[in-house]
Amino acid sequence: MNLATKLTLSRIVAIPVIVVLFYVVFPFHLLVSALLFVAAAITDMIDGKVARKRGEVTDLGKLLDPIADKVLACSLLIMIAASGDAMMLFPPAGAIFTALIVAREIVIGALRMLAAHKGVILAADKFGKIKTALINASIPIIMISEYSDVIKIVGNVLFAVGFVFAMISGVNYIVKNRFLFVGSNEGEKDDD
Repeated sequence: MNLATKLTLSRIVAIPVIVVLFYVVFPFHLLVSALLFVAAAITDMIDGKVARKRGEVTDLGKLLDPIADKVLACSLLIMIAASGDAMMLFPPAGAIFTALIVAREIVIGALRMLAAHKGVILAADKFGKIKTALINASIPIIMISEYSDVIKIVGNVLFAVGFVFAMISGVNYIVKNRFLFVGSNEGEKDDD
């Protein structure tokens, strides 16, 4: 197993640890959980670069990397939304935004699988990259929001802007790749 895949797997292994640290109360538990999230998010920025630099891009890495990214972010977003007033400025909106972001990730994941089945690779677009940066920045900031109302506001604003970019990029992916939905699939009959 190469270094890039180990970095990706470390991100997956970190998820349950971050979740436990989020809920098990001890002094600064949210700060520790947030710092571990940041460390895991950093591995997302470097694993692809490491794989390309070393010529170690693998099918396993291509499969695991996006799964690790989405599960990491979505898990924390759900926990934050579930915390309600403790971390969210407007809890109902935070829960709705979280649900829509999770739905967006599932839809785009399905679109990527459809594209792969048809031999097309969907590259990340600029809106998706901005979404990821904003959401990944908002999560640890919101996690430590119990320390300051200003931190809570900054984290929630980043999350709201990230949500807007998530929706824009989701629509952009679908519109840009609508050709994937045209034509019949193998095994399906045309109605003509």
